[in-house]
Amino acid sequence: MKTLTRWMMFASLALVGCGGTAASTARMGATQAAIRSAGEVGAEHEPTAALHLQYAREQFTQAEQLSRSGEGERAERVLARAEADAELALALSRRSASIAAARQAASEVRDARSQPPPPTAPTPPPAAPPPTP
Repeated sequence: MKTLTRWMMFASLALVGCGGTAASTARMGATQAAIRSAGEVGAEHEPTAALHLQYAREQFTQAEQLSRSGEGERAERVLARAEADAELALALSRRSASIAAARQAASEVRDARSQPPPPTAPTPPPAAPPPTP
């Protein structure tokens, strides 16, 4: 009985020491979605956003490799960084698009103000009041 207990303790310690679990599929999915969103918004067209999107993609690949090799905890940390970089790329891309839209609107306002107002049609004189009896 004493030997069996020792073997069970050894086996449980060996299982704990062999590495972590695979990275959670929820975290993997959230990171993939963030990367995809940044790409769809056009992060590749804004230099800083493109750089962070590239970081996110590279970190996602690294996290997949870590997860497959049994380093789940480390993979989770790398996935968190990848998701943060993807979200930053998305925010930078949206910011760039907002700035471009604001500049376009300001340009349209300047153009509208610089043009003379359209001629107005003369207003007819008011109608005479009806005669009173």
